[in-house]
Amino acid sequence: MVRSSALAGAMLFGAPVIVANDSRAQGLDADAVLNKMPPEQQTAYVAGVVEGLAYARFQRDKPDEAGMQCIYSWFYGSGEGKWQAIESWFSRYPKQPAGVLLYVLIKRECGE
Repeated sequence: MVRSSALAGAMLFGAPVIVANDSRAQGLDADAVLNKMPPEQQTAYVAGVVEGLAYARFQRDKPDEAGMQCIYSWFYGSGEGKWQAIESWFSRYPKQPAGVLLYVLIKRECGE
């Protein structure tokens, strides 16, 4: 019998692998996110990357949640100005992977 926590972990960690492979096939660089996705998909994609970075930070630092909380505050607590900064950053580096560009922005604010 598979424990529900093991199944949930497999589902949680399996989904990003599928998405990551699919995103490479579709070429989700910053230009694709800005110019080929409707706004609601842009928001969902960026929020998903931010969630992944925050969770990875928590896993590395646990039980300390300060880094994870910094990432959440950076994205969710900054209002409309944060989205404008992301769009500007993506526009400067359109051929770079969107996730890498988000990592750089977050690293500036929250460290490694």
